[in-house]
Amino acid sequence: MKSNKNSRIGIFGGLFDPPHIAHCIIAQWVLEECNLNKIIFVPAANPPHKSKYSSYYIRYELTALAIRDNGKFVISDIEKKIRGKTYTIDVIKKLKQNVHGSLYLIIGSDQWQEIETWKRPAELLHECKIIVVPRPWYPIKKTGRFYKKILISRTPLIDISSTVIRKRIQKNCDITYLVPQQVLTYIRTKHLYR
Repeated sequence: MKSNKNSRIGIFGGLFDPPHIAHCIIAQWVLEECNLNKIIFVPAANPPHKSKYSSYYIRYELTALAIRDNGKFVISDIEKKIRGKTYTIDVIKKLKQNVHGSLYLIIGSDQWQEIETWKRPAELLHECKIIVVPRPWYPIKKTGRFYKKILISRTPLIDISSTVIRKRIQKNCDITYLVPQQVLTYIRTKHLYR
């Protein structure tokens, strides 16, 4: 991943189970809004706050397909190289060993509400800037010891989730406009989420 010390790099982590159009829209919006040079998508390997999810390989492949046509989006398998639970602070520190420039961690307002439960949140805010994007039903509270240190994005509210997509597939409902075409083809070909 080529970058220099003046690069502004967005870090967008998540299960991506599966990645959907809201992920892509949010990433592109934040890229432009915050004047970032690129965004690194980081599929979660063993997240501490989740217990059920598809295999890492499938989610990595789906994410790679979702961002394939955007030259400013890249994918990292850094979480696969970390043993045990993959805490955000450890991922950011590992990324900083390989990526030069300023890191901007992109999180949803739902995650922002839980930031105090994360591993070493104060250190995380020292290692990178945090961009909070609004999520439906999760207002960005203007309180807490970290509020003045975050950047708040004005991305549109898009009420699409991976959970809803998986449920629609299980009910044999169409997901054509909810995921990128390459992702749709892969899901259908591999009969995923059935």
